[in-house]
Amino acid sequence: MTVVFSGENPGLVLFKPGTDEVVAAASYWRCVYSEHGEGNALIIWTDKDTSGLGGDAPHAIYTDNPGVARLVTDRFTQHFDRFQNRGFGGMETRHARFFQDSDSRWYHRVVCNTGYTVIELTWWDVLDYQMVKREDWQLGDSTFDLATVICPCASAAITVANEPVAGEAHASTDGDKPSSSAFLAFSETWVDRG
Repeated sequence: MTVVFSGENPGLVLFKPGTDEVVAAASYWRCVYSEHGEGNALIIWTDKDTSGLGGDAPHAIYTDNPGVARLVTDRFTQHFDRFQNRGFGGMETRHARFFQDSDSRWYHRVVCNTGYTVIELTWWDVLDYQMVKREDWQLGDSTFDLATVICPCASAAITVANEPVAGEAHASTDGDKPSSSAFLAFSETWVDRG
């Protein structure tokens, strides 16, 4: 077994208010260990028509380390439900710089400066802190074990050049543990079972 990635992976999916129609999906990765070194990557898709952004709606992979971006896109993100069939597998990466502001008990904010626009992801109203372990998770041609601390959030937002995406997170406190389409993921480690 090989440790492939360790770091953070907050994600969020926003829906057209009052519906189950996805208007945006973003997966942010901050890598502290991989064979490609450290780095950041933002894999983002926004619907041009329903997000309210029109032609400014990003559909891209932004990164400060292309090796890390290819790793997390190809081995993980493109296989996640809301990212499948969105063309990320063959997409070129784009350079960006990343900044974070956080008190993980309440909120988390990531700023992606692409050089021509600024994308901001924000999570707040943290509902819970859950240690999650998943074994034998098949993604593409590989099988992984995953361990992470998941923090579902009641609220989240994406802005592009200070324009908000017209969407909302879906959170639920039904059942044993809260869940949400917007979550923080800390101390996340992926192990390839070989």
